[in-house]
Amino acid sequence: MKTGKLNLLVVVVGLGLAGTGFVPGEAAPTAPSNKLRALAMSQGGATTVKAPAKAPSSIPAKSIEQLNQEVQASPTSAAARLALGQAYLSAKDYLKAREQLRLAVRLGKGSPDSQRANQALMALPHALLKPKTGAETRMIASMLGLGRTRGAGGAARPTVIDFYASWCQPCKQLDGVMGRLLKDSYSDKVKYMRVDVDDPNSQALLDQYEVSPIPTVVFLNSEGEVVSYSVGFSGEHAVRDGLSKITATSGSGTN
Repeated sequence: MKTGKLNLLVVVVGLGLAGTGFVPGEAAPTAPSNKLRALAMSQGGATTVKAPAKAPSSIPAKSIEQLNQEVQASPTSAAARLALGQAYLSAKDYLKAREQLRLAVRLGKGSPDSQRANQALMALPHALLKPKTGAETRMIASMLGLGRTRGAGGAARPTVIDFYASWCQPCKQLDGVMGRLLKDSYSDKVKYMRVDVDDPNSQALLDQYEVSPIPTVVFLNSEGEVVSYSVGFSGEHAVRDGLSKITATSGSGTN
C-alpha cells in the first residue's frame, strides 16, 4: 500500500474511533462501527469483524431419567440420591424428593452430601416436613414399647423422642436446651429418649414416625400419642411449648 493511502487510512480510522470512548493505551471496542467498516473498505482494504467471544455454556442439568439410572447403578450412593432428590424438589414432586433426600441423609452418615440433603429437606412443604401426629401414633408407641411409662407413684409419664445425629449442628444446640429444661423443670415428669438417625437399628422408628430432617422432636402424652413436635432448632420456646403440652393434665391437642 502506498504511503499516502496508508496515512489516509490511519486518519480515517482515527475519525471512526472518535466518540467511541477509546483512549490510547486502553482496550479498543470489540467490534468496529458500520461507518468505520465502510471507510476501510473504500480504501481497498478488507476488514474481518469478529463477534465477541461467548462465555462457555454451563453443563446442562441431567434429566430425572438419567439421575434415576445413576441411582439404580449405585443405590447406596448418597450423592446420587441427593442429586435425584434435588431434581424432584425442583420439579415440585415433593413426595419423591422426600424419599430420595431421606435416603441421602441415612446413606451419607454425616458426609457433605448427607448434610446438604438434610438442608434440602427443610425446603419441603410443611405437610411433608412434619412427623406423624394424632391418635394413630398410639398404636406405633404400643408396638415400639413406648407410652404408658410409669413414673413416681405409678402415674403414667409422657415421652420425648429426640431424633438427632452427631454431625448435626442444630441438634447440638437443641440438646443443650433440652438438657437444661429437663434437669431444671421436667426430670421427674417425662421420659426422654435420643435416637441417632445414623444407627441402623433406628430405621424402624424413623419410618414409623415419618421423620425427615433433623433435629426432629416428637412429644408423646401419657397415652403414647404424638400431640406436638418441633422440626429444626428455633430456640427454647418451641421445646418448652412441647413439654408443656404433654405435661398438662388434659394431654390433648395436636400442633
